[in-house]
Amino acid sequence: MNSHTVGGLYLATRSQGHVTGTRTQARDALYRHVLAFAPPRPSIPVRRTVYEDGDGYLVIIEGRMQTYEYAFRLCRVVTDTEPGAAPPAAPPVYAPPPPAAPPLGG
Repeated sequence: MNSHTVGGLYLATRSQGHVTGTRTQARDALYRHVLAFAPPRPSIPVRRTVYEDGDGYLVIIEGRMQTYEYAFRLCRVVTDTEPGAAPPAAPPVYAPPPPAAPPLGG
């Protein structure tokens, strides 16, 4: 786990797990994790809001005295120095975007 303070806010990062499979399978697993996530703080949650942001989620939990934010991101392993770690997944194959539709009324 890595942690540091930025602007008086405590930030900590850690891996919540690994998924071997497609990006869609990993995203589904992350979504299930976010829905089941039960942090120790606040001890008495009043409101919980989950925002989707690209391949990640922001969970804001309001307590009686304080509000807590938890961010979850989907990342692909590119390299890992741990001996015996699984090799990184192959990069996605580039597919050009479909052609744009002609403008309306013109």
